[in-house]
This record gives sequence, C-alpha cells and structure tokens, in this order.
Amino acid sequence: MKRRDFLNSMARFGLSFSLIPGSQLLALETDGLKVQDMKLQLGMLQLGPSWNQRANSLNRLIGEVRRRCNIPINTRVAEVRTRDINSLTTPVLFLSGRDAFPVPSQAEARQIRWILDSGGFLFFDDQDGGEHSPFYASAKTFMAKVFPETPEPMALPEDHTLYQSYYLLKQPRGRNARADFLEGWNRGITTPAMFSHNDLLGALEADASGNWRYNLEIGGGFRRELCFRLGINLMYYILTLNYKKDRAFPPILQRRRRQ
Repeated sequence: MKRRDFLNSMARFGLSFSLIPGSQLLALETDGLKVQDMKLQLGMLQLGPSWNQRANSLNRLIGEVRRRCNIPINTRVAEVRTRDINSLTTPVLFLSGRDAFPVPSQAEARQIRWILDSGGFLFFDDQDGGEHSPFYASAKTFMAKVFPETPEPMALPEDHTLYQSYYLLKQPRGRNARADFLEGWNRGITTPAMFSHNDLLGALEADASGNWRYNLEIGGGFRRELCFRLGINLMYYILTLNYKKDRAFPPILQRRRRQ
C-alpha cells in the first residue's frame, strides 16, 4: 500500500496513529490495510555532517518502548535522505547534529509539510546546544521553508501534552542541560515538529555491548531514566496527540504536579 493511501485511510477511520485495539485492527485489515503498516517507523534523517553520531540511540529507545508499553513500533530504524521520507509509512523522524545543514528543496519542503500535516513527526536534537548553535539556526531556516507561516519555534509550556502523555515530566532532559524547555512549531493544537537543545539522543546512545557512550553533563542514572521517559512520552504524544487536554484530565494532572 502506498503511504498516501494509508494516511488517507487512517483519516477516514478518524485515527492519527492512535493506539488501536485488536478488533479495530482486524476491521482495518478488511479495508485493505495491513497491521505491519500501522507500526510507528522511527527514522534518522541523513542530513548534515554529524547526523549519525547517535546511531544506536533510537534502537535503545525502541527497546524500552517495547519493554514498557503496548505501542506498535517497527524494530528497524530507517536511515533516510530528505527526498526519500515519503517512502516511510508512519514516519517519526529524528535529525541529530551540531553543525549547519542544508535546507530542503521546494519539492522536499512541500513533501515534509504534507507528512507533518498528515500525522508525521520531526524531532531536531542539538548535540551541543550552545548559545550560537549553527544546528539551531539551520533548523529554524529548514522549518521556515516547510511552514513559512510559522517560521519561529515557540517554547513548549510546562503543561504541554508531551510532558504528560505517559509519564508526568516537569522538564525535558538530555545529555546536556542547556535549556529547561523544548521548542516546537505548532499547527493548530498540535506540535508536529520539536527542537531539543539538550542532546536527548546522546543520553540514550550506547555501544554494541550496551555501555553508555557519553557521560551526562549533570546527574546520573535517574537523569538518564528521565531521558528515556521523555522519548517514550514522544511516542505517546505522536499516537494520542492532545487527549489529555480533555476536560477530565487537567484537574488530575494539577493535583499530581503539586504532590
């Protein structure tokens, strides 16, 4: 099945990569969809000179997602160029780096825009996060071409659904401690593209033997655990969007935050 057909079918059933019970999966298969098509596909964008410096991080995240959660997720991490992302059925894209990187062509920008507006997701992860980061500048230029009507990212508020989609988190963590917030490009009530200044993937990166490749700038094991929790929250946010903004949830979450 072509990716566009899949997304159109998802929209017809009122789904946004949401968690789907088994009975509904069977119903969708009768409409020509395959269960394997519905798994989240994590991908690393091959863009910029340092895109693959966190090559194993997403494999570690996938392992924790499978261990802790009932999320349909592909166990293979795709490595894709900007022009090829349309080949992924359910793309959750990460771009890691510290250097400047090229902006997309006009055709690529239109394709990325369509993907993000159709339920896809893009996460920029700055490996350095310095005050004058060329990676951050490139990310803003990149997204200004994708969403010219929303050229500048905004800091996500502390009550953003991302921070409460699975775990209740107070701040976004990473290998570094450059910022106590994530930034994002909003589309209505959703945020299909986000930026981390804290090298989230650096905290998840390990070698083939399972040894952590990078020390954390601040803190120890529990801070790394908080990084995994942020990664898992990202997966749930992509799947469920803003359901915890429903009327019943905010009072419960406010009480939990005060505890």
